[in-house]
Amino acid sequence: MSDPQLTTAMPGLAGVTHRWLDVRGLLMHVVEAGSGEPVLLLHGFPQNWWEWHGVIPRLAEQYHVIAVDQRGAGWTDAPRVGYDARSLVEDIVLLIEELDLGRVRIIAHDWGAIVAQLLALDRPDLVEALVVLSCPDLHVRPDASILRLVPKIWFDVPLATAGVGVWAMAWGKQRIVRMLLKHFEPPRGLSGADIGLYLARLRDPGRARAGSALYRDFILPAFMRLVAGRYADEPFAVPVLVMIGENDPSAALQRMGYRSGLPARTFVEVLPGEGHFIVDHRPDVVAQRAADFFRTEKNGA
Repeated sequence: MSDPQLTTAMPGLAGVTHRWLDVRGLLMHVVEAGSGEPVLLLHGFPQNWWEWHGVIPRLAEQYHVIAVDQRGAGWTDAPRVGYDARSLVEDIVLLIEELDLGRVRIIAHDWGAIVAQLLALDRPDLVEALVVLSCPDLHVRPDASILRLVPKIWFDVPLATAGVGVWAMAWGKQRIVRMLLKHFEPPRGLSGADIGLYLARLRDPGRARAGSALYRDFILPAFMRLVAGRYADEPFAVPVLVMIGENDPSAALQRMGYRSGLPARTFVEVLPGEGHFIVDHRPDVVAQRAADFFRTEKNGA
């Protein structure tokens, strides 16, 4: 098998530095830019740090920005194990400690936003504020209308199935993953170059195996816990901004609401005309709204 570090050329972005950190034996790739108070960026599936290439330069004007390739993604190691919630959250906790960041602001997308929310629940001492993108607040209480979402998220099951998921991600025309990168999107979609970059990383069998394990051990179990209301009575102790495109299935989940209304210090914004990949489509809006939110919360307004 080829070395996964060498299978795809690293995309270039001016003004950033790259380094690999040994986090309890996991070699994690991080990208850094700017200076000041830290902002940590966590990507979604099937993306990697490059998801943030439009956001990083904008935030780096005010902050020390750290974009990380999470376990199994991008240019971080892809071991066979460790794709459960506890391990994925612990990866980020140990990374924060390794970088000596103290309390951080976090912007997270898709499954990265689930990791970030669990981190905020478990270790609020490490989180200054959190921006959740394209993912519902874990505290929503789904109702029977959730059944209408099943035809829109059918791909979760084959991707999570051992063997089938690896084949779908790595081999053939990678049709399911290609579909994911265009699903629920405005007509323009993602750029062909970006889609090619994400697909190329998944052609490495180890990364395809990691992606399937991620769905099987983390994404689907987290979804089932949300449906069961397991998080509903564990409020955040940190301020949270949720931003979702109106065409994203997560928006339907978010609209189902909360047991006792919108929690204190939690804010929700739905972006008209947008889909799941709002970081790619509107990096200007994501960066500006996040910076405004961080500034407002710091000033106690």
